[in-house]
Amino acid sequence: MTDPQLTRIPIAKTGMLIRKPVEHVFEAIVNPAVTTKFWFSKGSGRLETGKTAKRDWESHNVSIEVTPKVVEPNKRVVIEWPGYSGPTTVEWTFQAIPDGTTFVRVQESG
Repeated sequence: MTDPQLTRIPIAKTGMLIRKPVEHVFEAIVNPAVTTKFWFSKGSGRLETGKTAKRDWESHNVSIEVTPKVVEPNKRVVIEWPGYSGPTTVEWTFQAIPDGTTFVRVQESG
């Protein structure tokens, strides 16, 4: 292969069971006061539809603007953020499980 070409938009998918109620898991994604405890080091504000928010990873000297496209409490969050060759879309979906746990699916495309 001398010059491989993409034939479709790349998509990455994953999921995990989190032993917390859906309200806690959703809040951990949208609220930087929680998210900074496990993901990025600083955030300018909550993820709200149509309101751009800044996310900083100070240990990597990286700062990006995140544009929330959809924020459905306890159900779904869709954001757009910069990728290496243009914007990508990330979608989290939250499924409440009757035993008080949450299954989270994450998909990034672009």
